[in-house]
Amino acid sequence: MDVKGGAENIVVWLAGALSRRGHAVSIIAERYAPELWPQEQTGGLDVRLLPTPRLGNLFNSKQVRLWEYIRHLKKALAEFDAIVCQHFPSYYWATLARERSGGSYRVIWLCQEPMRKLHAKATDPHLLNYRDFTPPGVDNAHLDEAALGRVKRSPSQHQRDLRHIEWDHAAAAKCDMIVSNSAFTAENVQKIFGVQPVVCHLGIPLPDETPYTRGGYAGVITTLAVRKNAVNVIRAIDVLARRGRRDIPLRIAGRGPDRENLERLAANLGIADLVTFLGGIPDSDLAAFYRNARLIVYCPIDEPFGLVPLESLACKTPVVVSNHGGPAEIIEHGVTGLHANPFDPGDIAAAIEALWGDDARAQSMAEAGSRRVREYFSLEAFADRFDSILAAPAETVR
Repeated sequence: MDVKGGAENIVVWLAGALSRRGHAVSIIAERYAPELWPQEQTGGLDVRLLPTPRLGNLFNSKQVRLWEYIRHLKKALAEFDAIVCQHFPSYYWATLARERSGGSYRVIWLCQEPMRKLHAKATDPHLLNYRDFTPPGVDNAHLDEAALGRVKRSPSQHQRDLRHIEWDHAAAAKCDMIVSNSAFTAENVQKIFGVQPVVCHLGIPLPDETPYTRGGYAGVITTLAVRKNAVNVIRAIDVLARRGRRDIPLRIAGRGPDRENLERLAANLGIADLVTFLGGIPDSDLAAFYRNARLIVYCPIDEPFGLVPLESLACKTPVVVSNHGGPAEIIEHGVTGLHANPFDPGDIAAAIEALWGDDARAQSMAEAGSRRVREYFSLEAFADRFDSILAAPAETVR
């Protein structure tokens, strides 16, 4: 919790919403940076830090760190009725601590996605098989390294992964509930663990509702990493420019290791004047970024959910999203946005052009999308769904 991303936001947002409903909620983390979340989101939440695993750090041993955490958690978790875990290995820690202490609390795995580096064949089917989804004449060789990185392991890494996979399966079997953020994630969990989770779509804090405005750029907001696929959005702008459409500027907000490569790509394509890199933008400026865009493009690969399309529609800005994964599940093609093949810059370009030039269609999708987000994908609606799961007997949702 010393970095700020979608998964970390969900922890804080959900904890705050459940607290407002009368639950006594604590966040337990290895690290926490309170300056990353404004007070109105956290509401003075109780945040507890795990003690530093001194012996594990001294011997650089994950196994020793694990047992130090378990020894602490056996006592620390005893006061709670339910432990909601997100990423591996937190649910492994919780199930082991309960087993060792004889605790009676429920362990709920709120699964944003199974651990990718352990289960890539299930979690990254489009990335690993990207050539099957790439049309003739399109070169997506930039994905080779990312795809190889999902499956290539040294002998020592392979042995470590086998141990972690064993831990992962053991923990999943001992969780009282597995709750997934999308049907896409639920299907992956079913493939990997043989367990069918209950689907609980996420939600976002809503900005003030404002009228639709016709913005002046296509926007991207994402981590600048290969799987997030900003490469093919830039290539889509190049496709449009080569058709004479140099009137569609692209603004990219976000940080990440791929920024230099993306800047070089835009320069090599001769469209550096059309592509602006803004870096990370603070939460206070997000709504303005969305509202000032004519459309937002969000075309990652094998994305389990995707908060960006919801945030965009909440600001009445239409979206172009990947035609698979969580984004395709939450955005209804032709109604609340457009789907595009993320492996085909031409397809992304066609979707951008369709919304850019047809203001009536763009506004219709923006208005419909805004209604859908405010009715179903608000933070309060998400908290309602999750609260009902907490109240249900474990055997009815397992």
